[in-house]
Amino acid sequence: MISRRITCKPANDNYRRLANYIAGVGPHPDQDKVLFCWTEGCWAGDDYEWGIQEAMDTQDLNLRSKKEKSYHLIVSFRPEDDDKLTPEMFKEIEQSFAASLGFAEHQRHCGVHQNTGNIHLHIAYNMIHPEKLTRHEPFRDFHTRDRVCRELERRFDLAVDNGRGQSQTPEAERLGDKPATMEAHSGLESFESYAKSKREALLRAMQDATSWRDVHVTLAAHGLAIVLHGNGLAIMSRHGKQACKASAVDRNLSKSRLEARFGPYQPPGPEVAAIPSLEYYQPRPNVRHRDAGNGELFKAWQTAMDARKAELLSIRDQARTEVAAITTYWQKTRQEIEQMPASRRDRATLLHRARQNERQVKRTLYDRAIEQRDQFRREKHFLTWAAFRKIAQNQQQQQAREQSQGLER
Repeated sequence: MISRRITCKPANDNYRRLANYIAGVGPHPDQDKVLFCWTEGCWAGDDYEWGIQEAMDTQDLNLRSKKEKSYHLIVSFRPEDDDKLTPEMFKEIEQSFAASLGFAEHQRHCGVHQNTGNIHLHIAYNMIHPEKLTRHEPFRDFHTRDRVCRELERRFDLAVDNGRGQSQTPEAERLGDKPATMEAHSGLESFESYAKSKREALLRAMQDATSWRDVHVTLAAHGLAIVLHGNGLAIMSRHGKQACKASAVDRNLSKSRLEARFGPYQPPGPEVAAIPSLEYYQPRPNVRHRDAGNGELFKAWQTAMDARKAELLSIRDQARTEVAAITTYWQKTRQEIEQMPASRRDRATLLHRARQNERQVKRTLYDRAIEQRDQFRREKHFLTWAAFRKIAQNQQQQQAREQSQGLER
């Protein structure tokens, strides 16, 4: 098993939204992904909704802390452990993490999801103590979580994953937390993985480079660009907004090493912008999901998601067209009012009412478009590639079972 903390900025911290996501409810409900959910440490007992309100009230009582007050933990398990895991084991696993991280007395909401290739446990910890009202953040929690994972694997006889300091993956191929989380959740190759897959070709081509122009030309051929970012350099896609640290791809691409060879950084010139990319980053199944038969299935997923996106864009464009027509209509109406042979006061009154009516009509249109969009999202959920692939596999397995039962009869 492996664990991962999902951090967020204080401005985006919302315990209710996180707990609802864990339970599969909210603006975009998806309860099919949830095996079961429960609460711990709440005076409300097993009442999930009351537990959320209790945690929110506790957070509101702490007025000093300006940091995030929710701790989101994900614990993922190997597919071969699915048959071993029981609800009681999941609860024991959660209690072990809570005790080790210092959240044993804190409120938390937990749920087990099955919408990816690996069954995983979500835990939302309220970082505010319910009685002391102090904020608790575990110190160097990654070491604690790794130790708990190894202990639980031995206790429950689960498949052993590589821990910190014992990973069999070469350091050059390891991903950062965000791209690794993205790949685990979506099943797609991250931009950092794509950039690292071109590392050997880039380094070979740069052996003969003598200037920053040569560096830019080499990267451009692979659909990449190198730019200043903060105090260092970043590798970006020429055909999108994806980016990663240059030193994460290879240490030889760090700002200090490149400037030692070619002098201060120089941006690419117009001649580099004209160089066509022979290849570039496009979302595709990552290494774990790149097995035989995925080609047509992946195309089916892309087609379904493109159709969903096009429908949402159609709803947005229709609303914008209607709003533009209303704007034109009321502009013409106000011009007619200003030309009316009436007193200045009467014209001002009519113009005020016209603006009020325009705002009311636009508000009605906006509300209708939002409801239409939300209704569409409720009927046609967004599916990650990993979830789409798992559903297709389950359907194939169900068909195989039905065929075998038919043969037996």
